[in-house]
Amino acid sequence: MSTNRHPIEEEKLMAYLDGELPTDQATEALTHLEVCLECQTLAADFRRVSQELMAWEVTSPGVGVPSEINAALEERFQREAPKVISPRLEARVMTSRWVWAGALAIVCVAVGLKLTLTSRNRNEGRSTAYPNMASIEQYLMPDRNAEITLARSAAPAAISSDAKILVLGRRGYETAIEGKNGFVCIVERSWMSPFNSAEFWNPKTRVPGCFNPAAAGSILPLTFKRTEMVLGGASKAQMIDSIKAGFDNKDLPAPGPGAMCYMMSREGYLSDALGHHVPHLMFYFPLTDKSSWGADLPDSPVTLNPQFQGGPEPITEFVIPVGKWSDGTAAPVM
Repeated sequence: MSTNRHPIEEEKLMAYLDGELPTDQATEALTHLEVCLECQTLAADFRRVSQELMAWEVTSPGVGVPSEINAALEERFQREAPKVISPRLEARVMTSRWVWAGALAIVCVAVGLKLTLTSRNRNEGRSTAYPNMASIEQYLMPDRNAEITLARSAAPAAISSDAKILVLGRRGYETAIEGKNGFVCIVERSWMSPFNSAEFWNPKTRVPGCFNPAAAGSILPLTFKRTEMVLGGASKAQMIDSIKAGFDNKDLPAPGPGAMCYMMSREGYLSDALGHHVPHLMFYFPLTDKSSWGADLPDSPVTLNPQFQGGPEPITEFVIPVGKWSDGTAAPVM
């Protein structure tokens, strides 16, 4: 990748997808992926190859493999595999000599894919772009109960079972279930991404979040505002101007003290590049220096989220990954 336009090397991108980067480098990768269509496409390609490797199974034949072939396969695989797959995938693949043979074929394809992608000069007009809003039907979830379940999955059941649940309709978010504890669970769509995100109009995006009472009264109105303007046909420029005016006129509130959100769903889909990502908590403040939280420093678990960076919202948002999904199962290390 170009060191000017693409600060993430391909090897670092693969390490990010495997959850093997230090926190500061992972933050750099996430911030760049949020706005770079080319790197999102490459990340999606690497993710697909990894999934194929993980799913690959070969049945051992009745006749043994000559020792000479075994030795040649092992030597070649050990020489080539580290260029394409992560140590975790390599360990999975090397469980038998026949798996080596099958994986080697996929590795060769992946090497060719990597070289082909590099030679395309990062064409900005690739078919995976989302330059315009799709039809409203593609953003809606036809099964209302499925959206309720997905919204609840944002937080542990002890919190979300008594939370208010909102679902997206053609005119905006509607109350599906009244809550008891002041929390509000919702499934946000792609237009809650940064305005310069290449996936701002991705109709596949589904981001479950469960806002605590402070965030429900101060951050959630931004979701309503953006959604209202999107469904009303506003352009990005109009949305940005309206949000700026809203904060200037005090129609949109500043983050309330203690405002935070649970995003711990293993069923969410953040983007084509990030997929389900990792479970995390989000904390909101009026504009503040990230050093006050030690964000993005080496080995710090706190990162500065790019959602509102450079946007019209005067908000600083910190992210802290957690070790479990909302259902209590262990999550990938980040």
